[in-house]
Amino acid sequence: MSEKFSEEAYRERVKQNYDFYQWAGHTREGDRNVKISGLLLPSTATAFQVIEKEELTPSSRQNRVTRYVCVSPTGDNRRIITTVFECTSVDDAHETLIDVVMTYMAPKLPKCETKNLTVGDVCFGSHGTLNLSVIFARFNILSEIKSATPGPTSVDEIARAVDSLILNQYRAIQPG
Repeated sequence: MSEKFSEEAYRERVKQNYDFYQWAGHTREGDRNVKISGLLLPSTATAFQVIEKEELTPSSRQNRVTRYVCVSPTGDNRRIITTVFECTSVDDAHETLIDVVMTYMAPKLPKCETKNLTVGDVCFGSHGTLNLSVIFARFNILSEIKSATPGPTSVDEIARAVDSLILNQYRAIQPG
């Protein structure tokens, strides 16, 4: 007899698989009340250029969702899609991270630190030598960055740039 799981039961299994309760609600800076807003990915943030920007419909956990299509300026047709979820809180960013990883076919994605990429408060990358996708939360922002190129294209550079934009905005709103 096969077990039938409800969506909540499946979500709980995914949380357990990703050790959610060890990192949920925590930030590297120790500040869980930070609210970054209006984050934009300028075309000069990385070697890739933004060619398309689209506002998507946010869920109840989000204030804003923006998807960017970026291309390599070298004309080699490398494309990267970056989706930035501006969530209502750190907790909602972490819950949104679970929403996103639930859409992936892999039963578990590796932590970015195991692939020499340190971005966000919590980060998961793709299997294989290169990170072809990265999902990370920093404060109340969740970023999903995926290669949309037929050949392997690492998304590490854009992940670092997005994380740097978030950290720069955080530093700008800190007193003193």
